[in-house]
Amino acid sequence: MLVQLLNKSMLHDIVGVRQLHKELKEIIDAVAKGREFTVVKNSTPVFRIVPVRNRVTHKKFLDELAKIQFKSGDKDLSKKVDEIVYGDI
Repeated sequence: MLVQLLNKSMLHDIVGVRQLHKELKEIIDAVAKGREFTVVKNSTPVFRIVPVRNRVTHKKFLDELAKIQFKSGDKDLSKKVDEIVYGDI
């Protein structure tokens, strides 16, 4: 039986280390469907199991990002932005 915790407006499941070991396949299946788990040992959170970001979504984001262009005409704009953000490089 999984314990559920409302955290940051998102439902997270809490699972103990022993339960993770016993129910690993079921937990993997649940993570593949988008569920997140916090693993606890002796009632102390140890780590979280979260789904890997959807590759299709990630690619779509990169495609959209590639469409964005600066229109200043300044060929050194990228360098100037880096200097502002990161200081003198």
